[in-house]
Amino acid sequence: MLNNRLKRFSVTALLAIALVVSSLAVVSAGPDAEAAAASKYISWSKAKSIFLDEFPELTSVKYLHLTTDDGQKVYEGKAVKGSYVYSIEINAKTGKVKDSDRDYEGSRYSASKVGAVSKDTIKEKILKKVPGATIIYVKLTRDDGRYVYEAEAYKNGYEYDFEFTKSGRLIEYEKDRI
Repeated sequence: MLNNRLKRFSVTALLAIALVVSSLAVVSAGPDAEAAAASKYISWSKAKSIFLDEFPELTSVKYLHLTTDDGQKVYEGKAVKGSYVYSIEINAKTGKVKDSDRDYEGSRYSASKVGAVSKDTIKEKILKKVPGATIIYVKLTRDDGRYVYEAEAYKNGYEYDFEFTKSGRLIEYEKDRI
């Protein structure tokens, strides 16, 4: 009986010691360990600078977000100037540009000439659907013989793609994690 009590006491003592040691390890990993882990990636400011260096004609960035792509940490960003949308993907560890692109997202159609609601009306509808979103572009285009508005927006790590009729009715809406 004394032998059983001694075994229980020994097991309890070992568990208590293990708990104390593991909690000390967690405490010692605190903010310094988090800072060390964070420092293995370039800063958001550095990524923004790389973006602007890649496209010297830009003066501002509309959207830049640290995310994971194919198991790698990357900064994905978008900017708009005139009728062009600039996109970039930067390796968050090395700062190397993995991909960059400039796409024409302008419209050759006039809303008033085709009887469409204004771009501002479409932007209002997008913000009602996704309050606080950053709207990248809204363009009037022809699709399958009809006029439609195409639009793209971002919020909290999600990309939103919209398609509206020329009268402003939502046709299609997609939300993807980026």
